Amino acid sequence: MSFAWLTRFPALVWILIIGVFCSRGTFLMVWPFLAILLYQKFNLNEWQIGLILSSSAVIAIFVGFYSGTLSDRFGRKSMLMTAGVLSVTAFTALAQAEALSTYVLCIMLCAVSKEIWDPAAKALISDSIEQMELREFALQVRYFAINVGAALGPLAGVWLGLTAQQSTFYATALVFVLLTAAVFIGFSRQPPTNQRIKKTSFSFLQTFKLMAQDQVLLLLVLANILVLYIYAHMDTSLVQYLTQAGVPQLVELVSAVILTNALTIISFQFVLLKLLGKYSLNQRVVFGMFLLAIGQLMMAFNPVNLFWGWIAAVFLMSLGEAILFPTMNIQVDRLAPANMKGAYFGAASLFSIGFAIAPYFGGVILSAASGPVLFTSNALLCGVVLILYYLIRFAKRPSAVLMNQNL
Repeated sequence: MSFAWLTRFPALVWILIIGVFCSRGTFLMVWPFLAILLYQKFNLNEWQIGLILSSSAVIAIFVGFYSGTLSDRFGRKSMLMTAGVLSVTAFTALAQAEALSTYVLCIMLCAVSKEIWDPAAKALISDSIEQMELREFALQVRYFAINVGAALGPLAGVWLGLTAQQSTFYATALVFVLLTAAVFIGFSRQPPTNQRIKKTSFSFLQTFKLMAQDQVLLLLVLANILVLYIYAHMDTSLVQYLTQAGVPQLVELVSAVILTNALTIISFQFVLLKLLGKYSLNQRVVFGMFLLAIGQLMMAFNPVNLFWGWIAAVFLMSLGEAILFPTMNIQVDRLAPANMKGAYFGAASLFSIGFAIAPYFGGVILSAASGPVLFTSNALLCGVVLILYYLIRFAKRPSAVLMNQNL
């Protein structure tokens, strides 16, 4: 694997990679401050704000599942254009919104448009690159671009003085205008010519039944829901725990945690890819889960005032993320039949259920028990994930899926 492979990406793939970097960066200039805007404008409490954001995320997850199937039937272009128009509309309306109902609707549309876009975009990358190693490298580069955008976006917002300003949503809307136009032009000038890709004739119900019989997919979905659930506590429950414990220099510590996470992924993703390249996907998952489990145990037993202990734990978890998260997309790509890529990447949207439920269960465990109990239970769940991956070896797949699979 070499960075010279970057020159072999088709134009549409580059449009999607650069687009996700720009869109994620401008999105995160203001989205983290949305809770502040809702509080300032409507005096909502934490529970009400959380309900709005979480319910939008859950609805979007299931829309993403369905939209992936639609991209197999009606083409990637149709779904990407739909998602682009929805994003432009939602972010423009957010920049002008005054009523709470408008905010709620726009927040839901933003979440839904992202979940429509992502399965179609991943499936298009898979469609456009026939060589498996190059295709998987493109998915790695896409994940890297997401993280760079996520790291630089908030910093750029601070430097430009755009944070916590409602008008910043115009910038995100403009990015999606340009991105949608670029995708449209990319399709017209360089449409995918790979003849092995055919639109599926399956209805949603037929597709759902086939996927429900794919035991490998079902186990993978369950395992990765748990992975994201475990990981999500670093963003939510950890901050709550540190706040309750009265940790000194809390703001500095939380900022250092966020920076450590971003810099670790950006710095080590391709180093780890090179080091682990000779190992199977399952072996990479075992190593990533080991790092995640050690990070959780360090959090469980780290003295609350030991600043660098938290940073070390986050560093190990971030190394695990750099291995696990790109591997998830590669696993789905390898599993998916050529005519059901969108449906399988849509099913991968269900992984995010772990992110959606983590804040709630984390809060419950922190209230009923303690931080060490929460993080120790997460470490034990890492073992459950490994058991699920072991069971995948014996899982069965429908003949209709195997017949169309293109590895």
